Amino acid sequence: MNGSDIFKKLLSFSLSFGDFDWLENRGLSEFEILISVILTQNTNWKNVLKALDNLRKQGIDSLEQIDHLTDKDLALLIKPSGFYNTKAKRIKNFVSKILKEFETLENFKNLVSREWLLNIKGLGYESVDSVLNYLCKREILVVDSYTNRLALALGYEFENYEELREFFESGIESNQEELCKLLDKKCELFELYQIFHALIVAFAKISFKGAKLNERGEVFIEKLRN
Repeated sequence: MNGSDIFKKLLSFSLSFGDFDWLENRGLSEFEILISVILTQNTNWKNVLKALDNLRKQGIDSLEQIDHLTDKDLALLIKPSGFYNTKAKRIKNFVSKILKEFETLENFKNLVSREWLLNIKGLGYESVDSVLNYLCKREILVVDSYTNRLALALGYEFENYEELREFFESGIESNQEELCKLLDKKCELFELYQIFHALIVAFAKISFKGAKLNERGEVFIEKLRN
């Protein structure tokens, strides 16, 4: 079994995965995608949307505007996301480094490296790959705790994030044409990775109760194995 096999099986389950705000062409601006990578840490997506809505209401939609805010003012605006003081400092630091190193968001998208992002305080592998895949449209799969739960349920255990990511990426590129046919749309590889991530999240939300499989999840896992 490889990532492509899992992708195909998840598609066969008719999961509802197309409504995630962070998918390609779902309405979030590039600025909002960037900021949400930090906002989403240790909270749920509904709280992130509340924080983003606060920024919208204040007309804040650029890195330069964030850079000019005080930590306190930004923290108040993103309060719904939780841990807002820490997140405000992380966002301010991140934005400041982007403007200093790349000057514009467009330059950042085109030129930033994974190594550069991993050196930013408060950004781990999942956050970094979210920036690269969803904002920069790079060919890299975001894996998260849901992905790890799925792997464990299937009997796979990986030592680190990179091993988990490489396993779930396996077979996707070589089967790109077939997967696009199953989706009935032409997809770039980066977008296939977005869809795969969304499928995994959708699967996990209905199949797990905490870290344990529920009854529906057990049926799904049995079908995935066969």
